[in-house]
Amino acid sequence: MKPPKFSYAAPETLEECLSLLTQYGDEAKILAGGQSLMPLLNLRMVRPQVIVDIGRVRGLGTWKKDGRSVSIGALVRQRVIEIDKPLTEAIPMLAEVVPLIGHPATRSRGTIVGSMCHADPAAELPLCAVLLGAEFLLRSSTGSRVVKANDFFEDALSTATRSDEIVETVRLPVATTGSAYAFEELTRRHGDFALVSVGAAVETRDGRKDVRVALGGVSERPVCFSYNGNVTDLADQTKIAEFGHHVARQIEPNSDLHATADFRRSVAATLIERTLLAAFARAGTRSQA
Repeated sequence: MKPPKFSYAAPETLEECLSLLTQYGDEAKILAGGQSLMPLLNLRMVRPQVIVDIGRVRGLGTWKKDGRSVSIGALVRQRVIEIDKPLTEAIPMLAEVVPLIGHPATRSRGTIVGSMCHADPAAELPLCAVLLGAEFLLRSSTGSRVVKANDFFEDALSTATRSDEIVETVRLPVATTGSAYAFEELTRRHGDFALVSVGAAVETRDGRKDVRVALGGVSERPVCFSYNGNVTDLADQTKIAEFGHHVARQIEPNSDLHATADFRRSVAATLIERTLLAAFARAGTRSQA
């Protein structure tokens, strides 16, 4: 199919972009990499009056480390995670996940922030945002605000971004010494959206270990669960398996032509066990180093 008719605008400053969003409101769609928006246009799932191409807006294509966090601009491509070593070292979780997203051609155009804003519940980057506790800086002509990942993702393909706002940057915490992450997903083919995906984090902050898992493909938005018991118990693989089954009982996935809800729960429990075992092993290795 071909997309519906629309007007096209290519602002060169953030102020121009925000003015257009204020003018058109819900009738405007932002184009960054286009890897999510163009299929929606071709399928006529969205029918905007105007496409606002932010590709020329200065200042959105960079990232910077500021103390214990990294801010990633709205135009930073997914491919950057694979080739920029300082960024990879700062956020190793993204470095593990990004090669699983689509293919090199799509990652060279698709943006990190754009994938998060698309909010597909089976996509990898929204899951990472929730697992890592990302913060989104939203800008409008009237000001700015910060929204935490747990509040940013509201439903499938729906976020807390208002029609006159743009996500200028996403802020992610820098990995601390002794912390480790792991990710696994089940897909029909490489590059497909996951039937179930799981990310695990074992982090040491302020002398305390925090263990979390986040799941994608099992609800209308990525969901995160923390282990609230004694973390030392997780040295026993049986306890990790029990936690995986506990989490699997809490989720309510849908059944579709690709998998039943029960199958997704079973896969979720298995992937939680695998990712936590991998994360603990990596954390131990890094602590010794």
